[in-house]
Amino acid sequence: MRTIGLFLLLWISGMIGLKANPLQAADSLVLKDFWSYARVRNLAHLPVHERIPLIGIFFLERPYRAGTLEGKLQEELIVNLRELDCVTFVENTLALAFLDVYEESAIPLFIDNLRKIRYRDGKIDGYASRLHYSGDWLYEMQRQGYLKDITRECGGIDYPLNIFFMTKNYFRYPAFLRDSLLIPQMKQIEESICKRTYFYIPKNTIEEIQDNIQSGDIILITTGIKGLDTSHVGIAVKKGDKVYLLHASSSMGKVILSKLPLSAYMKKIPSQTGIMIGRVL
Repeated sequence: MRTIGLFLLLWISGMIGLKANPLQAADSLVLKDFWSYARVRNLAHLPVHERIPLIGIFFLERPYRAGTLEGKLQEELIVNLRELDCVTFVENTLALAFLDVYEESAIPLFIDNLRKIRYRDGKIDGYASRLHYSGDWLYEMQRQGYLKDITRECGGIDYPLNIFFMTKNYFRYPAFLRDSLLIPQMKQIEESICKRTYFYIPKNTIEEIQDNIQSGDIILITTGIKGLDTSHVGIAVKKGDKVYLLHASSSMGKVILSKLPLSAYMKKIPSQTGIMIGRVL
């Protein structure tokens, strides 16, 4: 058994190009529980879009924690299944949804999926290689063939972007304070995002188009905060003809399924302006 464990560790390290296994013991225990959960629900035999909400539900009540990917002196793949923010909740859910089997042997593929979902072209090449802006992330997921941006076909309208939040507020990001050369790198990324064409569905029209949304769609919530494209992400869950949001909530301090339908939930938050929608292929 010890030989098998060592082989598995070496396999993980080789696949992700790291010197050490990024999976901590506590996260291994979470995965052990998840494999049992997946087998009971027969996840391996379900279409991926049906797996996504079920996997998200596995994380219900997990504590919210911001900044779990920050603070390292060097950019590296971080796995944290114990504490989640809205982005890492979606990333981990998708990385698990894209597995072929649900058992310990799938750990290397899960870690490999997570790297491909989190980083541009799946390559860890410094802080700027991480997909920090969700609109950029959706663009890259579509380019890599993981998701399709269906916002326009669901009734979306033009969403012109002026992205500058990270570089203008560089003092909020420890990585920029440690290395100021990262700022022009991020500025180039922001400028390339602004050159693309995006669409969004205004929040006052969500009820009109919600028949086009299905459980398992990724919901990116657009924002009126200057310099940003989105402020929150989550997973769509359909109940009857209504769409609800499965997400890691900072205000509730944990992963929850919204009590209110998506449109009603968003009406209570003035800075939220609408949604973009990604669907697994």
